[in-house]
Amino acid sequence: MSGYRFTPRTHQPIEDELNNEGSVLKNDSLSSSLWCIVQYAVVLMVGGTVIFFNPGLWASLGFDKTLFTLVLATTAVIAGSLQALRREQVKTLLPISLLIFWLFVLMALVSGLLSGDTQDALRGNVFETQTVGFLAVLAVAITLPLSLQGSRIMSIKALALFGLTAVLVLLYNIIRLFFGADVLALGSFNVATISPIGSFNDLAIFAALTIILTLITLAQLPLRMWLQLLLLVTVVMALLVLAVVNFFNIWIVVGFFGLLMLVYLLSRDMIFQNVSSYTLSGSKLLIIPTALVCVVSVLFIVAGDYAGNKVNEVVSVNYVEVRPSLTATIGIAKAVYTEDILFGIGPNRFADAWRLHKDRSINETVFWDTDFNSGNGFVPTVFVNTGLLGGLLLVLFHISFLYLGYRMLLRSNQQDPYWYYFGVTTFAAAVFIWVISYVYVPGTAILLLGALFTGLSYVAASALLPEQVKTIPLVVNRRRGFFLMAAIIFVITVTVGSLFTVGKQYVAQSQFTKMQATAESVAAFERTALSSYSLYKDDRFVSARAQIQLANLASLLAIAEPTEEDQQNFLSTSEQALLFAEQAVTEDATNPDNHAILSGVYSNLAQAGISGATERADSALAEARRLDPLNPGYDLIAAQMAARVGDIEKARAEIRSALNLKRNFTQALYLLAQLDISEGNTDAAIATTRSIIQLEPNNPTRYFQLGILLSAQSNFREAAAAYQMAIKRDPQYANARYLLALTYLDLEQPELALEQLRVVQATNQENEQLRTLIQQIESGTFTGTPELDLDTTPVSEVSPQEASVDTVVTDSAVDTDLVVPVNTVSGTEEDVSFSELLEENTEETETQSDSIE
Repeated sequence: MSGYRFTPRTHQPIEDELNNEGSVLKNDSLSSSLWCIVQYAVVLMVGGTVIFFNPGLWASLGFDKTLFTLVLATTAVIAGSLQALRREQVKTLLPISLLIFWLFVLMALVSGLLSGDTQDALRGNVFETQTVGFLAVLAVAITLPLSLQGSRIMSIKALALFGLTAVLVLLYNIIRLFFGADVLALGSFNVATISPIGSFNDLAIFAALTIILTLITLAQLPLRMWLQLLLLVTVVMALLVLAVVNFFNIWIVVGFFGLLMLVYLLSRDMIFQNVSSYTLSGSKLLIIPTALVCVVSVLFIVAGDYAGNKVNEVVSVNYVEVRPSLTATIGIAKAVYTEDILFGIGPNRFADAWRLHKDRSINETVFWDTDFNSGNGFVPTVFVNTGLLGGLLLVLFHISFLYLGYRMLLRSNQQDPYWYYFGVTTFAAAVFIWVISYVYVPGTAILLLGALFTGLSYVAASALLPEQVKTIPLVVNRRRGFFLMAAIIFVITVTVGSLFTVGKQYVAQSQFTKMQATAESVAAFERTALSSYSLYKDDRFVSARAQIQLANLASLLAIAEPTEEDQQNFLSTSEQALLFAEQAVTEDATNPDNHAILSGVYSNLAQAGISGATERADSALAEARRLDPLNPGYDLIAAQMAARVGDIEKARAEIRSALNLKRNFTQALYLLAQLDISEGNTDAAIATTRSIIQLEPNNPTRYFQLGILLSAQSNFREAAAAYQMAIKRDPQYANARYLLALTYLDLEQPELALEQLRVVQATNQENEQLRTLIQQIESGTFTGTPELDLDTTPVSEVSPQEASVDTVVTDSAVDTDLVVPVNTVSGTEEDVSFSELLEENTEETETQSDSIE
């Protein structure tokens, strides 16, 4: 047993530790019980944050974890406040970095109040990580672990519970990666790239964190053999997860740490001869996993695309997250600073800044209509949102925390091996997460862990730097006691009130999202939206109701001979649509979508002949354009509105404006082609389009436009070649594939048409017309190609998906420097000429005709 003389003594009662600190009344069972509640709440935060979720994830996984933390924090604050009434004094560390972080939260609050969109800044939709509310939760999570000061037992329980949940999370995800996402989905995780910790890249961060803490533990603690083997298996599992996710920046950090650890292990017997023996345990066994971490990291850093593809062939998981590059984020920050350098645009308003100030060249990519909610990293996003003051305070917090760690680990005179180990692990974990926050936007769970480990580092600092511990008198006389009582009543009231309001917001978001997915009728959905709005004034709730009424208006306008009842329905529906649309604008006037919906309502009224509706529609659309000036979608809406009322000249002008913003705008070119066909200008339009193709040979949308015009002249062979050329330029071009399929049907080649339609269906599962067409072709009941709308493309294009609030994933190639992939990707296809494709298509057509004959 002498080999384990540095293992912490876990049999010491908590009460004895507290009494030794002199912070509570001796033999006060009530005070000890209250303090136990506080400490166990912190322990549950450290372990429970990792795995807690509400089945269904209706509000969002991040909101689940935030609410979980708030409930435990509220419990701890109430118990701690009541227990303070039974103390004469308290001994605690008061780190400057903690005060700086609270000052940062206060500065973010000021920025939010000045932002012009207070609700989004303070609480957002689902308590996003950039809101003032979440930043306050982080501050609380940093502060509450101070309750563990002097308690070895509770600190051990916190690390042990975290270690247990880490092993469970890694094992859970590995099982799902190899056996399919349907295994252990738990009613919440229907894809393998989402887990209880968060997104796929959050899982990679968590796996890297596990590797770092495991290697430190093996180096610092003299563990039994079975525990060492368990930790080795944990390292292997974490490496396997990292290999599947293939997060390049994480590989760099893990590789650097592994190399640092390996160099230390190989040289410490010579260089660190005077180091205490407890730091020299397990070196031989530790070299194996450390060397493995180094080798695997180097492999994925040097050949990540090749290695990642080999891994994905086994697990069949392809995941690429994208976000604005550092250059694009800096550009947004510069533009914001020209308006307000001190306070920025406001917390949680990066998407608004992106819409206003993004680089115009982004419109030529698939990300033209993607509103990124954060920049390249959490810290760079803070600089945009909260301005120079907020950003510098956050950086100052990190610098101050690093200095504390330096003093705690390198300048301390204390020789307590356990607290040194505890300090190293918690400090390393916190630093790792804060470093990652400069190059990535971690999810809710990871940021909460960063805050909690920061607080636990303060606990270690209080033991290793006892001279920094201050004594704060509490109940020493009646006057101070009354003041303390008043302060505690205020704190408890604010805490409980905050939890209550956040709980109402959670219920509102949860029931609304659930009803969106499961509603059996429109009426039921509207009742839920009304109920959610009564709980939390979110513009999305009334905006959804406005869109429902807008769809009803369009249906009523489509009736050729409306009855008197139809006319009454139109009037009542118009009234409701206007009410909801205007209410949405009132709740969030900075959201361009709300103004676009209001414009759509007035546009329908203009079609019905309501006087003044056209001007109001144009006014609402102009406001949407002002808030999102580089989005060509609003010019397209204006063109569609003009085309519906017969103003072709204005429609063409608006299309030109849209194409000026986005040269490859499929919807605009589709509408332009339909206008040319309807006006009998097909020949001239074909000649013009061919000329443009000479100037823009790599623009697939121009081949798409040419195909539509050629089909209108029944030149199906060349039309098919044009569509194929568009698909060669953009293999995910769904509308080109759909119209190519219709052209194959005109050429009496149903098998080729089915091939294209099935590809399109993979990204248009909800398209009933597409599903019906496929069924007709398969059953042989197809009678004729369906008619196309004048101004709306038949199918939806593949676009980046928002996997969560701050996570955008894509299957498309990233061909711009403004957006960068977080995960390592590879490969592009070779190009072909139009003449070769036309010849290839001719040979295929002749072969298919021979087989038909």
